[in-house]
Amino acid sequence: MLFKKYLSDTDNSNREIRFLRWLVFWMGGIVLVQAVMTARLVGMEKTVLVPPEINRSFWVSGKAVSKEYLEEMAYWYAGLALDITPIASDYQNSLFLKYAAPSEFGRLQAEIGARAEFLKKNNTATQFSVRNITPDEKNHRVALSGTLFTWTSDKKAGERNATYMVGFKLMNGKLYVSDFKETTDQNPFGDPAPGQP
Repeated sequence: MLFKKYLSDTDNSNREIRFLRWLVFWMGGIVLVQAVMTARLVGMEKTVLVPPEINRSFWVSGKAVSKEYLEEMAYWYAGLALDITPIASDYQNSLFLKYAAPSEFGRLQAEIGARAEFLKKNNTATQFSVRNITPDEKNHRVALSGTLFTWTSDKKAGERNATYMVGFKLMNGKLYVSDFKETTDQNPFGDPAPGQP
């Protein structure tokens, strides 16, 4: 009788051990599947941005941004740099440089500072009226074509068709200005001619 009880306890213990082994095996499998799924999702998140006036939504992911976001940000930066008066130039330049890519900050600061000094020296104001926006999503840049109006004191000094390119760097889900320059309608992104560096 004692022997049967001993065998019964041993069988129960063996069944319990087998059950726990299978439980550990299945739990390990579930953890492995979750780890693989989590690894695949890293960098795939998108942040949906909504402008102050809701006309359309934008998104930003690990290495890409929506075309709409590029267009809106380029339009805003072009406004800061080109819709400018001598009085507002310091504030607008500091706001523009706040979003400059760290690697390009010095160059952009010198270019924008020279433009502001010219405007102050000549008591000149400019306004850029955008006619066309051409985004290049792959390279994070946008070309804006339109008319640049110039006023000296309170008189219109001139107007001309102009194209400007705004280049961006995407860092930590945020766009930073890396380039801002005047280009041409024929070469709106200012790409070098074939054979040039």
